[in-house]
Amino acid sequence: MSTPDPLALSSASLLLVLLAAASLLLTVVSHACVYLRLATRRRAPAVTPPISVLKPLKGSDDELYANLCSLAEQDYPGPFEIVLGAAEPDDPALTVAQRLRRAYPEVCIRVVPGRQGPGLNPKVANLEAFARAARHPYLLVSDSNVRVGPRYLRDTAAPLADPRVGLVTNVLAGIGERSLGAALENIHLNGFIAGAVCAADLLVHHPCVVGKSMLMPRAALERVGGFESVRDVLGEDYLLGVAMKRAGYRVVLSPHVIGTVNRRWSVGRFMARHLRWSQMRRWIAPTAYLFEPLLNPVPWLLAIASAALAGGMGEAAGTWLALALGMVGLKVASDVALGLRLRGERPRGISPLLVPLKDVIVLGIWLVAWVHRSVQWRGNRMRIGPGSALYPPRRRARSAEVAVVTAAPVDEAA
Repeated sequence: MSTPDPLALSSASLLLVLLAAASLLLTVVSHACVYLRLATRRRAPAVTPPISVLKPLKGSDDELYANLCSLAEQDYPGPFEIVLGAAEPDDPALTVAQRLRRAYPEVCIRVVPGRQGPGLNPKVANLEAFARAARHPYLLVSDSNVRVGPRYLRDTAAPLADPRVGLVTNVLAGIGERSLGAALENIHLNGFIAGAVCAADLLVHHPCVVGKSMLMPRAALERVGGFESVRDVLGEDYLLGVAMKRAGYRVVLSPHVIGTVNRRWSVGRFMARHLRWSQMRRWIAPTAYLFEPLLNPVPWLLAIASAALAGGMGEAAGTWLALALGMVGLKVASDVALGLRLRGERPRGISPLLVPLKDVIVLGIWLVAWVHRSVQWRGNRMRIGPGSALYPPRRRARSAEVAVVTAAPVDEAA
């Protein structure tokens, strides 16, 4: 008589174990890609082209003045200017911008009017206005919540020594959390987002541009249609990266890490931000989006633990329970270590304990994004369609409205 194998599993349980193992492996690989990208710092030729930093503002972001000061204090021998403004003339961020001008009279800082149309993407509408006002041939888009070090312009401009480079973007790190929602945001940026961006760059050489920092030669931007070509889409950053690559330019991910300051966020704000980002990825690359849960092992591991507690993992339920919980701990440790590498500081408070909660929330957001069609963004409500095209609520998208993005590959990683 043969002895029963205590580790034998049903087909469903075996499938769950295989999915969890694959997910954990892919997560470790994506985290390793971040370390590899950050280790590629080399002494590059001294390239210091004239740069116009385009800084769209709206409202008083966390530590906005300190963020702007970090740009004004650049150790950059080449000429640069900071062009900033807001769509609304009474926006409180403009008071902060004027304060910056007074504090740094030696830096060329110009406050120019933004605009509200005609495009549906409010950020791009401002960037169009700023690009026309900019004086220099290189344009650097920098979001208002970005905090940078003094070598940011030097390091980000370094790849421009290669004339084939059409866009340089940066690795992101979430910093400064002082609330539950902000902690969830920064954990996700420093784990899932950083890992996915670096893995796309190193493993498949696919431009996965996050628009918090984008440096472009003006000539290259104009060749791919300028900001006007992405005024009616949500994923303008990603689509500009794809357009640059298709036009024959290189898209470079700089190892210079920039901080994004997220200090006092509600959990609702965290969920709304990543529902918007998930909808964008779902509409730009639905095939890649379908497999995103394979970069999120915690829900699979918790499912194994739950099955073990319910007696669904055979005679070795206790072994499977311990193994699943141990692997959750490994994933938490990997996220914490990666955040330490990106930020240079340990996570605050109970942040490491929030990793499993964040991963479960992210899975729920992934599911909702398949059916949710409306987008809330900085007080603007819109609907989203193929290629991340935007259109007003309760109006069907027309083919003409999405023509600019229909060429985007729908099965490539977002």
